[in-house]
Amino acid sequence: MPLNNNQNNAPAVHRAIDIIEFISSSQREVSFSEIVESLDIPRQSLIRILNALCDRGFLDKSGQRGLYRIGLKFLYLGHGLPDKYEFRTVAWKYMKELSQKTLKTIELSSLDRDQLILLEQIRGQEEMSLYSRVGSVIPYLHAVSVGKVYLSLMDEDKRRRVIGKIGLPAVTKYTITDTKRLEDEIRETQKRGYGFEDQELREGVRRVAAPVFNADGKHVGCIGLSATVFSFGLDELDRYGQMVLDAAGKTSAELRQISQHSL
Repeated sequence: MPLNNNQNNAPAVHRAIDIIEFISSSQREVSFSEIVESLDIPRQSLIRILNALCDRGFLDKSGQRGLYRIGLKFLYLGHGLPDKYEFRTVAWKYMKELSQKTLKTIELSSLDRDQLILLEQIRGQEEMSLYSRVGSVIPYLHAVSVGKVYLSLMDEDKRRRVIGKIGLPAVTKYTITDTKRLEDEIRETQKRGYGFEDQELREGVRRVAAPVFNADGKHVGCIGLSATVFSFGLDELDRYGQMVLDAAGKTSAELRQISQHSL
């Protein structure tokens, strides 16, 4: 598959478009070697462009198999997921309230094909605020508070399948990699009603997250709060947990109201 001949301006942009078009037209996940063989792009340039597209959420890369597919960012930008767009619109004001009360980073996440995607974020006002790109994907449910919420709402058979598919790799030295410990953590999440992550995805960062449900009672995503360990002590866990539960509960209630009024 030849590159676009008009490469005098921004060749990297043309190459990125060629990559996206190739993966999209394949209608399946493709390997790095397939892209190399099909596109006339130097390997090092290809690696850089693929990494950039994955970082921005335009492509997804499976952690274990290393295959590429079109990312959810395209759907999000085009409002191709109306339920998630409505979810984001309703959640935004409660995220703002939570941000103003806590000065912490507030995040809105959802799940797509067993991968977590960040739909929206309000950066904290602390001296050291946290930042992640909207559209970025986190494939490890066991290592993040939002993922623990999703796992806690699955039946045991589905949870076993999901964990078996993704595995329990150690992202940091604090990541839970033992199945029994993870099951204990999931039971605690079910009891509290919110998920907690203690430096398991990124050292020095703690997160809490609570589920949002639509009018049909379906779990559509989570509202979360993240902060550094210096400003989020373990003695504050339940306080922040209850605050995200409140924000998520208000979002769920408004989604139900919108559905009732549209009937």
